[in-house]
Amino acid sequence: MKILEILLIDADSKIPNLALMKLSTWYKSKGHNVTLQRLNIPYYPDKQTIQYSILPGYDKVYCSVIFTGTKDMIIDNTLFGCSVIYGGTGHDLTTKLPPEIDRLDPDYSIYPDNNESFGFISRGCNRKCYFCVVPLTEGKVYQQSTIDQIVKHDKVNFLDNNILQLKNHNEILRELIDKNINCHFNQGLDIRMIEPVNADLLRRLRYHKEYIFAFDDIKYKSVIEKKLALLDWRNDWQFKFYVYVHPDMKISETVERVEYLRGKKCLSYVMRDLSCFKSPKKSFYNTYSAYCNQPGFFKNMSFEQFTKKRHTSKRKIENIIKIYSQ
Repeated sequence: MKILEILLIDADSKIPNLALMKLSTWYKSKGHNVTLQRLNIPYYPDKQTIQYSILPGYDKVYCSVIFTGTKDMIIDNTLFGCSVIYGGTGHDLTTKLPPEIDRLDPDYSIYPDNNESFGFISRGCNRKCYFCVVPLTEGKVYQQSTIDQIVKHDKVNFLDNNILQLKNHNEILRELIDKNINCHFNQGLDIRMIEPVNADLLRRLRYHKEYIFAFDDIKYKSVIEKKLALLDWRNDWQFKFYVYVHPDMKISETVERVEYLRGKKCLSYVMRDLSCFKSPKKSFYNTYSAYCNQPGFFKNMSFEQFTKKRHTSKRKIENIIKIYSQ
């Protein structure tokens, strides 16, 4: 049998890529050699100023692309006529690992500096947020794995999109508590699904990092107010909310969401739609996200103070604050 040289390209993942690690497990089990190349292409379109080359001389090349537009930054310069096999949501919404590979344990050895586990207890989501591809790619929520199948390190990051929609999520939370697992739900938790029982279970988890939720539309303000009351055990700044922003949204409503969170001593993380980078108000969105997404500034100064600290042009400062005050 010929031993193949396999190249796995991690184009833009910020964490170990599960699909690539499972491909590594598959090929190594067949006796082939596997190499990982991390390109670390920045997510933000305005930062994608150079193209990235793929290492030459491999028999098979797989590239995982998480963010839209990243693939365009990659130069395919492989030798021997070997074409790149692309996958990931940044490439398309249909390409998936074959079931016999997807069910394998990930090969963490290709990320030698990593010391945490990653995985999905559940996949899918029952909601239909217009900006989210999860319902299209994964369907409605279902359980994919057990806790024991995922946990390989002292810390674990669960990547579930909506674990609280699982009918047995309270049992899963209890298992995490009973096993004293140091965990984190990296993609966030649906605050609309909070009830007294799971609120108390979340309190009892051995949790690292902040508890993450989402505040994607001003219409959810009253719901969030109600659910935060059930989470009254929280410490200041222990909660972080993803705040989705689109140019079609009123800036005044975005500011209202962020200032509400700041008043509740919750962190915010502004998630800009790609169209924000092409908006005439791009400078505002860039400055506002820089302010909101850096806790040290967000907790200790106003946006106006941050803008004056960040920029030197009086005209630019005045324009950004004018947009902010609309």
